[in-house]
Formats: sequence, structure tokens, C-alpha cells
Amino acid sequence: MDVRWRREARSKVRALLRWRAWALVTLVAVIGIVSTGAHNSGPAASRAPARRIAASLELPAHFTRAARLTLDDLANRYIARMTPDEKLGQLFLADLTGDSYDASTAAMVEQMHAGGIILYARSIVTTAQTRALVNAAQAHATLPLFVATDEEGGYVDRMQSIYGFRPSASQIGATGSRAFALSEGARVGRDMSGIGLNFDFGPDLDVQLVDGPDQSTRTYGSLPAAVTTLGGAYLTGMQNNGVLACPKHFPGLGAATSDAHLGLPLITRTRAQIEAVELAPYRDLLATPKMPAELSPAIINGVLRDELGFGGVVVTDALYMDGVAARYDMPEAGVLSIVAGNDLLVGPWTAEQMGAMMQALRDAIHSGRITMARIDQSVRRILVLKMRMGLIPVPLTLTIPVPPLGSMTTMDGPASAVRLAG
Repeated sequence: MDVRWRREARSKVRALLRWRAWALVTLVAVIGIVSTGAHNSGPAASRAPARRIAASLELPAHFTRAARLTLDDLANRYIARMTPDEKLGQLFLADLTGDSYDASTAAMVEQMHAGGIILYARSIVTTAQTRALVNAAQAHATLPLFVATDEEGGYVDRMQSIYGFRPSASQIGATGSRAFALSEGARVGRDMSGIGLNFDFGPDLDVQLVDGPDQSTRTYGSLPAAVTTLGGAYLTGMQNNGVLACPKHFPGLGAATSDAHLGLPLITRTRAQIEAVELAPYRDLLATPKMPAELSPAIINGVLRDELGFGGVVVTDALYMDGVAARYDMPEAGVLSIVAGNDLLVGPWTAEQMGAMMQALRDAIHSGRITMARIDQSVRRILVLKMRMGLIPVPLTLTIPVPPLGSMTTMDGPASAVRLAG
């Protein structure tokens, strides 16, 4: 891989992520920043675990108001007070299957310390019901939760029962209007925030090169410039309205001729084509694939982390999708995902599944396959992202050096989990 190509690839990725992306979904992977709008705290009695962990933020006497700590420093203070299971739990986005805070969800959130939950249409039925579900989960969480959904518009519309139809990416793309894309992204952000959701697996930044079954109506166009402009505007609209955006599907599904939900797409394109369109330098890997992209250290640690310099949170796609599940059970897929360089694991929909995945991670740590330092690395990224979102408290007594982050409001005071009225 020559120096000139690496420099060009980095330049293209920086342009693509100029909205300050801070997290990524693999096979799916690049998350953005959100505005830290004011949120109301949940009941004080429910935050006892968070208060215990937050005690790690107590500072030595020699620190003054002008002390300069990074968010990594603050995350390390949280990590120092967390149990091993609290750390492991933060790596999971639990997949909810019902429309209420049931016993299985409670076990994943309260006993296994899940870092977040993901809701699909089956869990988003009415405004009051969704708010009650989110409030219950946030009130009982060890640390404030990512509350995610998979909202793109068109047929990937998880909130339709509440808000009605919204246009797909392809319909937005057909207008060619950045202003329309921005307004639709803003509408999604407002609608999600209105029911307590703070994290969206979208927009889809794949460049559609074939009429693939998994990308129908889901892409903004067939030209990289159009996808970058319209998808970026949609992302900005969401982030300006308090929702963390997670573009997908890294390293690109625009040339896939099969559905990733039902199998493992194999993409065979030339180096020049991939450089110019997908921004993914994987010619040799794609010609002889050994494992799905999200489980590959060569792609996540090697290309995304090392070559492209991405230091944010990387999220797996659902680990129960057939492209992964046909080869690995979910516990092993979770271990492989962490080894590869991912941070958040999407998939378990029962307490038994999450328990099995956590046990597999414990076993991997015990055997030396994964180090606790590696777990801490992912937990640190997750906690810093939650601080940037305004979910985790930052002490008032410090001046925190937070760099400019696009539309994000710099956080200068404590925040807690969202509790919605009504």
C-alpha cells in the first residue's frame, strides 16, 4: 500500500466525516456527535449505582477550578470504580423485543449493566408507551443508556406508528436538495428526542452501484458526491436536534448483490473503483474473504483504526444476522468483535443470550485471548461518548478542555439520564 494512496484515502475519509463523526457501525461503522441539550434527571433514588461510580470523580486537594483534565481522564476515574461486569455490560446494546420494561430487559439493564438498548417498531407503538419504556430503563440503568433505533425513512421506519410516513433516502436523493435532506434529518432528530431516543443507526452512506436487495430505497444516490452532501446534511440535521448519528455500512454495501441480513455479501471491485467510490482499500481482502468485515482485525484495527485514524466508538451490526450467525454463535462473535477492534456489540435480545456473551468475554479474558486493558479501552471510548452526549456527569469544579465538535454544545455541567414528561 503506497504512501500516496494512504494520503488520498485519509483525505477522502476526512471529507466524508467532516461532520465530526465520533462513532462507527461496521459492515456498519461511523457515529456522529449530538448537541447536549438540557435533559431532566430521573428519580434521585434510582441513580445510586451511577453515584457510586461517579465517586471516582472526587479530586485531590491540589486540583483547582482551573485544572485541565481530558474526558479520557474523567472516563478513567469512572473505570477505576467499575466492577469487571459493569465494564463488560457497557459493551452491549440490548435488543428489546417487547413494548414494556419486562423482566428480561430489567435483567440486561440492571443486573448485567447494559450500556444501551435498541428499539425497533415492535417496541415503539405509542408516544406514552415508548416514553414509559425508556424512562423505566434509564431510571434503573447502572449508567445512563444509549437508547438507539434504526431509523432511515421509507421502509426502514421504526417510528411510523407514532409519526407516520417519512421519505426514504432514495426519495431525498431524487430531489437533489441539501436543504430538504437537512430538514428531514432535523425532523427525525426532533421526533426521536421526543420519545427518549438518542442514537440512530443512520444515515446510510453506501453509494448504490447495483440494484441490490439490501439497499433498495436506502441510499442517497449512485455518486459519492451526492451521497456525501445529502447524507451529511441529514446527519447534521439529526445531530442539531440531540440525536447521535451513526452512518453505515462500513466498508460499504453499495456493490452488494445479496442481502447482508440473509448471508455474507462478497464484493469484488478493482482497487481504483474502491478508492474512488467506497473509500475502502480492501481489494485483496474482498477477493479472498476470510470472515465478515466487522469480525476482521485487518479491517477494523488495521484499516479503520490504524490506516484511517478513526478513534471513536465502533459498533457492530446485529450479530444474529446470517452473515455472521452462519459461521459463529453469538458468544464467539462477540469475542471476535472485540478482538477485531469494535466497542459496542449489538444483538442479544434475552438475558440468557447476553449472559452467555458476557461469559464468553470473561473466558477470553481468563485465557489471555483478550486483556482487561483492551476492555477498558472500549469502555473508555463509550464513556467519553456518553459525556459528549451529556448523558454522564462532568464535575462542575473543573474546566474541561473539550475541542470544537461541529454542532455540539460544549458541556460545562452535570447531566444525567433523560426522563420525559407524560
